[in-house]
Amino acid sequence: MLSYHEQLQAHALYDLTTRAKSGILTYACVWLILAFSYQVNIHHPNFFYLNTGIIFGIFVSRTFHFILLKQNTGARIVFMNQWLVLTILAAAAHWGGMTAWILFDDNFTDLRTIMLIITPAFALGGACTLSISSQIRTLYPTLMFLPFIGILLYQGDTQSLSLAALTSISLIYIYSSTKATHDDYWAAVTNHMIAEERAQLMEKLSTTDPLTQLKNRMYFDKEFTKEWQRCSRLQCPLSLIMIDLDYFKNINDNYGHVFGDECLRVIASTISSIVARPTDCIARYGGEEFVVLLPNTDTEATKMLALRIVDTVANLTLDNNEEIISITCSIGGASIIPEFNERQDSLIKAADTAMYEAKDSGRNCYREGTLTF
Repeated sequence: MLSYHEQLQAHALYDLTTRAKSGILTYACVWLILAFSYQVNIHHPNFFYLNTGIIFGIFVSRTFHFILLKQNTGARIVFMNQWLVLTILAAAAHWGGMTAWILFDDNFTDLRTIMLIITPAFALGGACTLSISSQIRTLYPTLMFLPFIGILLYQGDTQSLSLAALTSISLIYIYSSTKATHDDYWAAVTNHMIAEERAQLMEKLSTTDPLTQLKNRMYFDKEFTKEWQRCSRLQCPLSLIMIDLDYFKNINDNYGHVFGDECLRVIASTISSIVARPTDCIARYGGEEFVVLLPNTDTEATKMLALRIVDTVANLTLDNNEEIISITCSIGGASIIPEFNERQDSLIKAADTAMYEAKDSGRNCYREGTLTF
């Protein structure tokens, strides 16, 4: 089970990966279009192959990261996040450095104008889209802008200094705008997760008996209907046992309701430890009465489970101010292979009738019910 912080990290990682997905191809496509349009591959082959190799390496790393994260939901969150951030920042640093070199080298005069348009667009778009990460929102535009701002300052002419000043202002604007989107994203994610947790808690509270922490009657009724329909489709047995504590009113009268409540908690825990399958449903049916729903369980298996509960409860010793108190239970059970046209309450009635037969037979025993339609 992930902690709250890990859930936030995982959510952000998947969102960041999804948002960064378009960038996997963007750098490669734009660079190849520019290179072939301006014949960089012919006139400057070394420059072309060096940058193409770097972009291709980043492309492979990003693609592999995307595939691995998509296929392996249990991947290490911190490692995968660091991997993604580093490759994105590497792409920004490379593009910023390449732009600076094009501005510096007189052999690329025809590329300067278009690079001065594309690079700020990349910086602004990437920083805003990927502002989920505080590292990316600040370092991405910085790595894009600073190299060629430095070159513009180095060149020192009026036009270069003006471009450097305007670019610096743009960088400050990107910082402020991405901070707002970063804060909005994390506020929305946090509020969403809090709302989900509260909804889950409310759902749990609405279906849980507060005293015993077993499921309550409302939950059992829904689960019973669902399992009846499922077993009807699959034509598999569905069993039910009703458990009632013997002479429980005497315990409340003689030892008080506080001790009586403790007895109910102990019995509930005991039944839960015996009925171990995740598909089974244990619920407090009312007062000192419990019900266990057993999908895909035949008559013989139901009987064995019920007898085990009878014996285990009878062997419990409850301490009340150093006075040892014993308690027993009576159990009735019934099994059926449900049909859609049969009444669901027939199984409940059969188990309930069998439970009263167990009480009439001296209590502390199990009786099997017969269904009538």
